Amino acid sequence: MIKVAKNIIILLSLSVAGFVQSGCKKEFLEVTPKGVLIAQKTGDYDMMLNAASLHQFSLFSPAVMGDEVAGSGSFNVVGFGAASMADQEAFKWSDDIYLPNVTESEITMFVKQVYIYNKIIAEVMKASDGTDAQKNALRAEALMGRAWVHFLLVNLYGKPYNAATAATDLASPLFMTADVTQTTFTRATVKQLYDQIVADLNEAIPLLPETITNRARGAKPTAQALLGKVYVFMQQWDTALPLLQAFTTSLSRSTIKVGLYDYHKEFAANGTFLPIDPMNGPNRLYADMDNEVAYMRSAARLYGAGLDGVVMSSQTAALFTTDDERLKFFSTQTWLTGASYPSNMRRAWGQSYANMGVTVTDIYLLIAECKARLGQLPAAAEDLKNFRLTRVASSDAPVPTAIAGDKVALVKFILEERIREFALTGNRWLDMRRISVEPSYAGTVGNTHKVYDDFGKVTGTYTMKPERLTLRFAIYVMDANPTMSNNP
Repeated sequence: MIKVAKNIIILLSLSVAGFVQSGCKKEFLEVTPKGVLIAQKTGDYDMMLNAASLHQFSLFSPAVMGDEVAGSGSFNVVGFGAASMADQEAFKWSDDIYLPNVTESEITMFVKQVYIYNKIIAEVMKASDGTDAQKNALRAEALMGRAWVHFLLVNLYGKPYNAATAATDLASPLFMTADVTQTTFTRATVKQLYDQIVADLNEAIPLLPETITNRARGAKPTAQALLGKVYVFMQQWDTALPLLQAFTTSLSRSTIKVGLYDYHKEFAANGTFLPIDPMNGPNRLYADMDNEVAYMRSAARLYGAGLDGVVMSSQTAALFTTDDERLKFFSTQTWLTGASYPSNMRRAWGQSYANMGVTVTDIYLLIAECKARLGQLPAAAEDLKNFRLTRVASSDAPVPTAIAGDKVALVKFILEERIREFALTGNRWLDMRRISVEPSYAGTVGNTHKVYDDFGKVTGTYTMKPERLTLRFAIYVMDANPTMSNNP
């Protein structure tokens, strides 16, 4: 692990040990030294996979880095408009987001998670009880979790995947062992990370449970969906499509409700999203109760739960038709004053999380995108119409004919649909990265952020350099690892 992570991992060991011990029988406390992470039984490893720290996290700079956002009049007020100075710097696409005295960033947070996954991968087959099938399933879940972490890391610290340069483009280190004594690390290439992600998921899929029974835990369908998404980011549309489709066809077999919401129904009488609280917005506040969350890896969506320094830009708002039900998850009024935002800007509300794991809507839209990219234009347009029927009026749901018959135009329309679906969640920044290497779509990636005062006057303009589609490692990480190169 990176040097700076070593102490963090030791502390994590203590915290996870406490977590495991708190839920085990008395004899576990008697046999295992307190403060030491020594899981022995299959159930211990199973409990480790339930740790909230694995399926919920707080730091995620991409939430404010997408081209769909703007800064509001409260942007410069830390703790009221903006969550932190780091968020302000991320919005500005600054080279260094975190101040030197900050010792927590995305890589540290995800290293904590991958340590647990690696420990399970290495040890669970030697557990003192349980069947081989049970142990294999737990190990497969950990492989899936490790793959997800590496997928986020490569899309934070590595250049967007480009087959021509992936073998030499540097990303984050590969974290493959639960060894707190390791102090030397080398950045892996983008190709090495993607190869390991694919290998982990391919090993996990046949060993995972066949159906989704718990949003916080892995299953075969969600692992297939994640692998399909990985292939989308590698521009391997033909390989991605059947994996994504395998996920959607499995949903009816889930033992919990997993599927698309029909927003028309959920905003109608007795609908799931009602009542709309005048302060908090629609009733969609818990990821573990969200039918569209299939594999819960949720980032705290601070700009959907009170903070309004970062809002939907007027250009993004113009992408919606007036009857689009998704607009109900965005308020035209400020959090406390009730004043209206200028130029039709809106703040997110009613959903305090952004799921970055496997989300049903994400997979449906990726299926349509794969079909369009493979030249299956009528099928892609039909899929998109059916999806939009759950969001907009039936008269607006079909894809315009001129767009439906043009491959590039249809893909662009699907990418816009993804903005409408995922605004202010961080997903747009990931999309910006992957399409930035494609000449046909790179021009759709915006590179300007503006901050507006309460009257719509521009008070700040920030331009993204191409290299800032890749984050730099925080200063404290580089200080602890002087031999490791940073991104430009």
